[in-house]
This record gives sequence, C-alpha cells and structure tokens, in this order.
Amino acid sequence: MADQPKPLQVKDGDFKGWFLSPFHDDYVNHIGPFYYLPGADGTMQVALKVEQRHLNGGGIMHGGCLLSLADTALYVFALDNLQTSGGVTMQLDAQFLSPGNLGDIVIATGEITRAGQSTIFGRGQIKVGDRMVMTFSGVIKRASKSGA
Repeated sequence: MADQPKPLQVKDGDFKGWFLSPFHDDYVNHIGPFYYLPGADGTMQVALKVEQRHLNGGGIMHGGCLLSLADTALYVFALDNLQTSGGVTMQLDAQFLSPGNLGDIVIATGEITRAGQSTIFGRGQIKVGDRMVMTFSGVIKRASKSGA
C-alpha cells in the first residue's frame, strides 16, 4: 500500500505531534478536523477541539458531533483489520455521561474486541482529561472500498 499518501504531522498548537489524515472525506473535513495519535502499543487516539460550531442550542457539544467522533474513531481503531476491504458502520451504541464544552479537547480511545470475516466489533470512550464524556461500542461490516 505504498501508493497511499502519508499522514500530515501537526507542527504546533494544541495538537503538536498529532497527525491529520491525508485522505479527502467531505463529512469529516466539515465537522473536524479530527486529529490522530498512534501509541507505541498500536492503539490510536482520535481527537477534536470543541469549537462554537460544534455546540447545540444549550451551549454544550452536540450529541451528533460526539457520535461522529465515536464513529470515526471506531473505524480508525479497525484500520488494521480493514487492509483488504472497506467498512461501513452497522451499529453504534453510545452512553452520554457528561458534556463537552467550548474549547475542550475531546479524545476517543478504544479497541477492537473481535474481528470476524464479515464484521468487526469495537468499543471505546471519549474523555476530556480524566472526565468521561461518552462511552460507545459498535459493529463495522466489511464492505468493498466503495462501501457497497
């Protein structure tokens, strides 16, 4: 897979040392940017800084934005299992525990719990520092690269 573009490393700011995806994804680009940080143990963190545009009418991070972060993170966690296929989310369950606030850096961490021939199962959590914001679990169905 040498023809894939390399991730772009952030040089300064809140996400110095993190990476941005080099792939074009209109939806993720619209609500992001999302930042990615691989761990030495192979785990991956996915993060977003909460901006005014991410807030709902109550002044806290919109639940749909948190779900988008969880969905993106679940896919990122599954990338090693999707080397020869694409994937689409079949199921995403979430428990909202506390709000994300303007200026917060929300970070998703998690793991793949099972990878079968047609489905991949994962779970994760989204935190601001030590404060749990949301937990989630989901199922990805393997699909062609076009999503069919």
